[in-house]
Amino acid sequence: MKKKIIRVGAFILLLCFLLSTLAFASTTSSAYIAYTNGYFTRSGNDVNIYFSIVGRGLMNEIGVSEIYLYEKTGNTWNLVYIFDSNDSNYTADMLSYNTSAKADHVTYAGFSSRDYFAILNFYAADNNGSDTIPHYTYS
Repeated sequence: MKKKIIRVGAFILLLCFLLSTLAFASTTSSAYIAYTNGYFTRSGNDVNIYFSIVGRGLMNEIGVSEIYLYEKTGNTWNLVYIFDSNDSNYTADMLSYNTSAKADHVTYAGFSSRDYFAILNFYAADNNGSDTIPHYTYS
């Protein structure tokens, strides 16, 4: 029982830390990524995850490589879906080529009564290398 209380307390502290920065767009110290932003909107049961990224110049690839979507059921956060840019169903929504910016969204058919949390992995690459920066957002 004591172990469970400690684990729950640690998880709550982690969430508090992560959620304290969620409302703000971020500028980065990346050599490839100048700006990122991600947020939720809701429409009925649909959960829309919007994102934007600006690179530091022309990029071979730019966008979001993965989005990990968590749903809260009771007091538990469960991973319910992974949007992956390598999946041909999402590549066009998540990545752009030979440009300096990308803005788009993906949609998950969820439940209007539940909370959602997402980790977006912003990605940019040019001929010299690449960088990935995580961004956390909560509905």
